[in-house]
Amino acid sequence: MKKLLTLSLLSLSIYSVSDGHPEGAFNTLFVKAADVDRYVTYMKNNPAVFEQTGVDVAGVCVTTSGQSYPGQMFVWNAFSSTEVAMDASTLYDPFKANSSFQRLREPMFTATFVPLKAFELDPGFERVWKVRLNDWKSFVAAMTKLEKAQQEAGHDVQIGVFAPIGGGTEAFHLRTIHESGADAGRIIDEYLAGASWGSLWDEAQQYVDEVVEETVEQCQTIYSSE
Repeated sequence: MKKLLTLSLLSLSIYSVSDGHPEGAFNTLFVKAADVDRYVTYMKNNPAVFEQTGVDVAGVCVTTSGQSYPGQMFVWNAFSSTEVAMDASTLYDPFKANSSFQRLREPMFTATFVPLKAFELDPGFERVWKVRLNDWKSFVAAMTKLEKAQQEAGHDVQIGVFAPIGGGTEAFHLRTIHESGADAGRIIDEYLAGASWGSLWDEAQQYVDEVVEETVEQCQTIYSSE
């Protein structure tokens, strides 16, 4: 079931403040997993950490292409507001986790991300760009237009743009969310073939000063408070 995020995850509906900025935030823990499958299974079977922080929905994204190191992945925790997310970050220190967690993964860093446009939280096959922007508001507007055009062209795609808080590099995250790798590849094929919406992507590049990193991730939900 798709969980609509901007965020009021418990009621599964979208609420935006007056300027159109979506509510909610994600706390993330980037790790190097010794065994990705074992780590994910352990978290699914041991939800105490999620319950401790009061998270609404939690999941993982495993980097499958463009990795900087083996076992690259992160755990995401979705909260109803940035206030709640940043308070929750003080309730659990992943660097002081119990021995079971320590054996399964090495924590790399944490960060909070705030969504800058509405999107549906429906994890799947995801392309991710870490970008430095010169005008984030114009970039978000451009991605909103691109998403609408691609959906009208028949693509089941969601586009998210996220601002980092305590993220270190100050790079925004652009994320395109697809049901499968085939769906993502179909969009690339159409762009290269001259799709009408392609100009929207091209025009948006004027707001990008640098692409810091580009990866492919496989994401899933592993916990819900409902």
